[in-house]
Amino acid sequence: MQDAWRNYANAPQEGAIVCPSNLIEEGNAHCIEVISNDESFPVIVTRINGAIYCYVNACPHQYLPLNYRSESIISSDRSRLLCSAHGAAFDIKTGNCLAGAFDNLDAIPVFEDPQGNVCIG
Repeated sequence: MQDAWRNYANAPQEGAIVCPSNLIEEGNAHCIEVISNDESFPVIVTRINGAIYCYVNACPHQYLPLNYRSESIISSDRSRLLCSAHGAAFDIKTGNCLAGAFDNLDAIPVFEDPQGNVCIG
């Protein structure tokens, strides 16, 4: 479902800063807590071929963070995000489930602002 991430109680507002853009290196996944209205919201941010992708850090299998048991949540070929709790795999560019869960990751639209930040779109 498009914009399903907005259904989370503490979802950040449009324009909220996720992190400085230069922190998101090509081919890595970062688990970040976005602070909005004094509450934190867990996200995963990655950069693939220059494009930034962002998802709610909650595996749809049990809603545990993908990095629940390990910070190593990206496949060796950099094409999948992996749930460290039970091994579900998700396409890094779409969030679509590839194995181990029935639902997709909740994608969050983001953009890079002129000040060099990744922001909620």
